[in-house]
Amino acid sequence: MAKSRKTHRKAQPSKQKPVAAPSALYEVEMIPAAENVYKKLYQNMKDAEARGEESSSHHTTFRMVQEAIKTIIPRNPIDRSYGLSGPLSNYFRIKKGRMRICWAANSTTRKVTILFISETMRKEGDANDPYNIFTKLVMSGKFQQFLSPSWGIPQPPRSFTATAGAHQIQ
Repeated sequence: MAKSRKTHRKAQPSKQKPVAAPSALYEVEMIPAAENVYKKLYQNMKDAEARGEESSSHHTTFRMVQEAIKTIIPRNPIDRSYGLSGPLSNYFRIKKGRMRICWAANSTTRKVTILFISETMRKEGDANDPYNIFTKLVMSGKFQQFLSPSWGIPQPPRSFTATAGAHQIQ
């Protein structure tokens, strides 16, 4: 029987670029309206557990929103893929299922303010479409009191309509 010969190769140096250390997470806060929606989602989940439901749509919805707020958004809230367009270009959103979470971020202070958590599911053209609701809230100036003047987020022009905004920010 012939002996097989093993050849030893020299280890090749890795051609991977070194990975930069992750930057510090952004500090996340919620305005009272968003916090109320978050608490409502939590309470719905707890009520489902009290009924003996260990896994329900309430659990799934709360966990999706919780993951977004506690993990995904603080890592990189100013990622361009989260950015809205047009007059709402200073705001960001994340899609979780048919739910939407909208926020403003300041890279200088490394703070994020969650402005809106949708209570309704996304359905384009619907009066309760989260983007229509968010656009109306931005247009009303409701969020300006929660964003410090140093953030420099201008209010969109009054001529901007909610339906035009929803069309641009899909």
